[in-house]
Amino acid sequence: MRLIARSISRTAKATVQHQAFSARVLAVFDQVCDLATPKGDVVALVLPGVGNGPLNIVVQAELGELAATVPGTPAWLDGDMLRIGDREVALEHAPVWEPCPDWSAHRARLQAITAGLPALRAFAQNHAPAGSLLATLDTTSPHVALSQVRNSGPEWESDFTHLWQTAIHLAGRGIGLTPAGDDFLAGVMLWAWLAHPAPGPVCQTLVEVAAPRTTTLSAAFLRAAARGECDANWHRRLAALSTGDIVQLAPAVQQVAAHGATSGADMLAGFLWLAVG
Repeated sequence: MRLIARSISRTAKATVQHQAFSARVLAVFDQVCDLATPKGDVVALVLPGVGNGPLNIVVQAELGELAATVPGTPAWLDGDMLRIGDREVALEHAPVWEPCPDWSAHRARLQAITAGLPALRAFAQNHAPAGSLLATLDTTSPHVALSQVRNSGPEWESDFTHLWQTAIHLAGRGIGLTPAGDDFLAGVMLWAWLAHPAPGPVCQTLVEVAAPRTTTLSAAFLRAAARGECDANWHRRLAALSTGDIVQLAPAVQQVAAHGATSGADMLAGFLWLAVG
């Protein structure tokens, strides 16, 4: 069976084009087929409904078609063809999608972004799924890990002690395909890319602590966030916040919060925890 790639993230392209690329199917779902390399890099084949993301190759396929792939099936690159068992994905004409927003432009508008944070918080909590960290952001959280990090409050510290403790408390904690604590940390890192004078070291501190404590898939998402990468819905939300476009902010927040059962909402919680406190 042959599938056509409609887009590929810069990160996913670099992974599959690495010399002697090989992987195995890690997990499959109706709209996603995750591949993992021996080093823990992840590439996700996704349907157009999922859209662009840091790890994604968007392919044209029917709903459920990717789920027919058996976990453990080997995958390798053959020229411009990604082969997964007896399936093949043509990559040659797929446009490359950039997973990093224009952080320099957004950082230059930090004052405008900060002014829009109350509206962001209101929109986000209106769409917070029950049981998400976002739904408990203004309350005494039932999640022990979040309660522990809440006590000291968000701060940037030169020795990163506070962030290190935050990662220790949250990494791998909670429910979901990517644990809620990891999603929260990813949101923290995206705010760091907006507001911290040196986001690279901050995010590297978080990911070095968190990645070994969680799943292969979640560690890959954490590493992407540490590089300042996020999916297309976050790109739209950041753009609306940066330009002060409240009309576009509400649907963009709704799209982010709707990602997964609670993953998108938990990322928003981490972003807002540092942004608003």
